[in-house]
Amino acid sequence: MKLFDWIKKTLGFEEEEDEDFFLDDLKVGDSVKNMTDVLQSASLKRENMNILDHRDRERFVRDHCEQMTACSKDIDEQRNEFQIVLEHLSDVDLLESLSARELIELEKKAGRIMDIEESEKNYVRPVSKISEAQYREMQRYETQKVMPEAMEKLAACESRQMKIKRDMNLLEGEKGALAYQKKEEKKRALNARTICFLMVIICVLIFAILMFMQSSLHMDVRIGVFMIIAVFALGLTMVFVIYKNAQSMQTRAEKKLNRAIVLQNKAKVKYVNATNLIDYYYSKYNVNSSYELRYMWEKYMEEKKARNHSEEVAKQMEDARMDLLNTLRDHGIKEASIFVYQPSLLVEEDELSEMRHGLIIQKQRLKKGMDFNSYNLDQSKREIEMLVQDYPQFAREVLAIVSQYE
Repeated sequence: MKLFDWIKKTLGFEEEEDEDFFLDDLKVGDSVKNMTDVLQSASLKRENMNILDHRDRERFVRDHCEQMTACSKDIDEQRNEFQIVLEHLSDVDLLESLSARELIELEKKAGRIMDIEESEKNYVRPVSKISEAQYREMQRYETQKVMPEAMEKLAACESRQMKIKRDMNLLEGEKGALAYQKKEEKKRALNARTICFLMVIICVLIFAILMFMQSSLHMDVRIGVFMIIAVFALGLTMVFVIYKNAQSMQTRAEKKLNRAIVLQNKAKVKYVNATNLIDYYYSKYNVNSSYELRYMWEKYMEEKKARNHSEEVAKQMEDARMDLLNTLRDHGIKEASIFVYQPSLLVEEDELSEMRHGLIIQKQRLKKGMDFNSYNLDQSKREIEMLVQDYPQFAREVLAIVSQYE
């Protein structure tokens, strides 16, 4: 600080160091207040303090040192901002001084950026319905060129499995029907045998009765015997035919049943093989059906199209912005990035005027802030200088405190 140098010069010991006068319990402020806090803290006035009191004197000097530090920091920050505002104003002036042809060129390039932004704004991006992991997996399959052949294979396997299962169900139904037919034909043959046995018993009984009537009653029973023989022969013939037909049908049903069982066993083997193959495809593609695999592929293609669109728009935007940026720099615009990311400033004259107006207001406010901080800095510096001039016996103590803020 210049104040520190002035005090050393006034006391005549620029090179002298004596730490006996340093206050051991004094430390540079742990945190410097900003300008507003310092001003609101109402710096001590000499007339409101006992200058002979060590604590009041120390608090007075520290208060003004902290205020000077805060003001200096604010002035530096405001000066940097002030310089940036001046550069922006200079860019605006330079743009307004360009020729009509140059301005038209800038407007076209800025308009291109705005058209791309508007197009992207109106683009309705489909909602992604697959996870990033699924997207990467589908991308790998596309690179390997296994789609959509894999979907067709999986769908064919599922169709084959369903057909085999349907055949198995049909064979199961046919097997049940044949087993029932075999049982019924067996029952019919048994009934025929039973009827034949009953007919024999009945005919024997009737023949015995006729013989009793002939021997005991001396009746002529020849006609009855002939009738019994004829009925017995006719009945036996019918029962024999029924029995043979039942046996034949039973044998045929049994053969068909055996054939159905063989076909069903073959179908079961095919079904197991088809199921194992499908389970392999499910595990390979991490799906539960060919429909799910097709769905994932379709959503992958939609997401890929959307991402390609975004990449294409990003490339177009980058090229357009770089083109405008290079053109602005060719015209000597220092902060060209402002206009690159706010192209409407080059298209709409009102917006450029509003920007100028806003920059002028910022410039005025920064200038006002720097003046205000400079005034407070000078006032604090003057207060400490007056203290040293009026009370030179405390000069070395003041120097020790001020040195902590260098």
